[in-house]
Amino acid sequence: MDWDWRARPTYESERLSVDGTRSPVVFYDMKQPRLVEDHEIELMLSILDFHIENGLPFVGLVRHERGTGVIAARHRKTFANWLDLRRDALTRDHLSVVVVVPESIYRAVLRVVYRFRKPPLRTITTPDLAGAAEAVRAELERMGRPMGREIETFLGALTV
Repeated sequence: MDWDWRARPTYESERLSVDGTRSPVVFYDMKQPRLVEDHEIELMLSILDFHIENGLPFVGLVRHERGTGVIAARHRKTFANWLDLRRDALTRDHLSVVVVVPESIYRAVLRVVYRFRKPPLRTITTPDLAGAAEAVRAELERMGRPMGREIETFLGALTV
């Protein structure tokens, strides 16, 4: 997907929004993950590619709402293939993702999958936005990155 993240740091549809305006924190709002289209999966991955290619830190924050489900199997396969192709680049200390997974059954499934096939990208799952906001703060601190007022305000607004 050819998208200029410098010129257009956001993407919005009824299924998904991607907000890269607070880089290194990139917010993915999975509004209707089951309906996400192929080009949107490519967009989700392309912003991380943009950060990798430019040597920029990245903390992805992925919000799933209770009852919206998960992405299609073909999209999970696309993610798995993408992860495999970039395995070496993704092990750098300044890249991570925090995923809000409200349903305990999905978190349990992820734990089992990660036990057998740990993703190369540092991945943290939380049941709610409050936990995700704390995880993002901890990741930025671990990376030695300043929080900044804009990111702190954004994280604070998520948990209200």
